[in-house]
Amino acid sequence: MLGTLLKWAFGEGKAKSDLVEKPVLSRLYEGDRGIRDLHANKAELRVWLPIPAKRAMDECVDKLHVTAAKYLREYLVVYLYGGHELLLMKAEKTGLYFVPPPVPDSGIRFSRGSSDECVPGMGKNIVPLKLHLPEKMKADIEVLAKNAGIPLGQFVREILISHFLGHTVWPERTQAWTLEQKEIADGWEDGRVEAEYFSWQTTEELNATEGRVDEMFW
Repeated sequence: MLGTLLKWAFGEGKAKSDLVEKPVLSRLYEGDRGIRDLHANKAELRVWLPIPAKRAMDECVDKLHVTAAKYLREYLVVYLYGGHELLLMKAEKTGLYFVPPPVPDSGIRFSRGSSDECVPGMGKNIVPLKLHLPEKMKADIEVLAKNAGIPLGQFVREILISHFLGHTVWPERTQAWTLEQKEIADGWEDGRVEAEYFSWQTTEELNATEGRVDEMFW
């Protein structure tokens, strides 16, 4: 949805002769809202999803040819600040699309290790996700969750399930996890339970693992 909206709004994939001049997007707010620069994903958001919601998310991002991290960050911008603001960010190269000035190359290179995070006991019907996102966005989501009177992980899970599966879905009625598994999953979300790191030897071992954390950075 988000990718399609952006392609339509900015004429991607069309010949220049087919493009029509788009109206200038208005600035609707005065002053600094603190969202001009959202390029650095320094915060971490933990949330678990039931298998149907995770599958729906994976299939949506696959059809749109984007990464899950990019899709979710754009969706959360729309949720927090509005669709108009996302388009304005794209047009003005601000927010998620802000390009910081180049920094000198230190020569240091980082690479992700071969270890993977796993939360033992979570069960195969629950998928733990770890989304890296801007600190400002996480702080604003925390405010909304606090105002709603529910934990952060539950708040994010509910808006994601509503987005991907609709508002008529109540996963509690068809849940396929035990109370103990849910307690472990909830504990991991709020930091009371930590994941363990494993180094896998075979693809079969990795695929058979329950509670593997899907880390979404890029």
